[in-house]
Amino acid sequence: MLLAAAGCLRVHLPKAEIKSVGEKEVLSWQGAVDGALRDHPDLLQARALIESAARDRDSAAGDYLPSVDGGMDRNRSRGTGTDSMKDSLSFDINASQNLFDGLNTTGNFLAARKKLESAKLAYRETSSSVRLRLRTAFVQVLQFNELLEVNRRIAERRHGNAEMIRLRYEAGRENLGSALRAEAIASQADFDVRQTERQIDSKSVLLGREIGGDFYLPILIEGDLEAFVLNLEETKPDFSSIAEQTPQVRKLIKIAEAFKAAVVSAQSSVWPKVDGTYNYGYTGAKESQLRDNMLFGLTVTVPFFNGGKNIAAIRKAKADYEVATQAARSARDARIAELAESWALFQDASEAVEVQRQFLKANRERADIVRAEYTSGLANFQDFDISEQEITDTEKNFVRSLALALIQKANWEYLRGETLEDVKHAN
Repeated sequence: MLLAAAGCLRVHLPKAEIKSVGEKEVLSWQGAVDGALRDHPDLLQARALIESAARDRDSAAGDYLPSVDGGMDRNRSRGTGTDSMKDSLSFDINASQNLFDGLNTTGNFLAARKKLESAKLAYRETSSSVRLRLRTAFVQVLQFNELLEVNRRIAERRHGNAEMIRLRYEAGRENLGSALRAEAIASQADFDVRQTERQIDSKSVLLGREIGGDFYLPILIEGDLEAFVLNLEETKPDFSSIAEQTPQVRKLIKIAEAFKAAVVSAQSSVWPKVDGTYNYGYTGAKESQLRDNMLFGLTVTVPFFNGGKNIAAIRKAKADYEVATQAARSARDARIAELAESWALFQDASEAVEVQRQFLKANRERADIVRAEYTSGLANFQDFDISEQEITDTEKNFVRSLALALIQKANWEYLRGETLEDVKHAN
């Protein structure tokens, strides 16, 4: 039986499996959000904590109600010697009701209610954190997908350059060092392609984790970085008012309010307590001889001295309340600073996209000009090599700037407290 009970207590996690890409349709951003809301373990855990806090509140509310129980007792006894057997039978119902406990019940109920509100805000905080990680992973997969296309174009261009320079070397118009360098650069471009493919796989697994354990390798997603980056500009917000309304700060405020209610409960220890009792039942030797009886009672308990523990408990509760209050204040002030910094980084990344776009346009034009001059003998290999490296770097930097702008926006939205539910309701 113990083995059977042990088997019943085992916890079996859902099977985790990395599936092939052919089993999965192309995933959109909204589909990723829906999957995370449905299956992400952090969100499921936070919802369970809300349910637990709600039951704690219900339990605390139950202390306002009377306690009622009933019982039956039947005995048969006999004394020593020749005494005859004696039977006794009783039925009774007992009820007790607290009439006054120094507001201990009220303090406990208010604390439980504040903890429930805190659990709901903790869920929003978790949802906001999951949204940031999900958005970051989604953007990174898009980024490496676009980098893969860029690196493939670069590799093709580098191989063409290596072939052209090899022919020029064979014709005596270029030196061996330049030919070998061109071949090495082409090999580097091939490595960049393979490295990007591996990065796509790793970021796909990360994205699958944030969707809720839906692992595909590589994951196929739809979207375009440039389309997502459009309309990033916003007016400068009021950081202080935003910080006050973030889930993290509001959660800590509710925790402080729960500790304030705990002060009320602690203070109840110096007040008298009043309880009422009621008993109604039947007693007799057997069923035909039962007689009813009823009892009302009132109990008053007055605390005189308990070694100062009640006073110490009150002081501790007040200290705990001060700790929680200052923690909320610290979190608010820190969030104001974080919002200001994130806003600056967000704006910098947004503006950098246009700067990189101009560099890309300029370097593409310059690369075509220098290539034409090199093939006609008007430019040397060093100028050509620098020009090719510049266009390579600019192509990659432009993609990275798009991704960085989106990630900085996601971090800004996280610090504002925006959640997955906000994404769902916006669409």
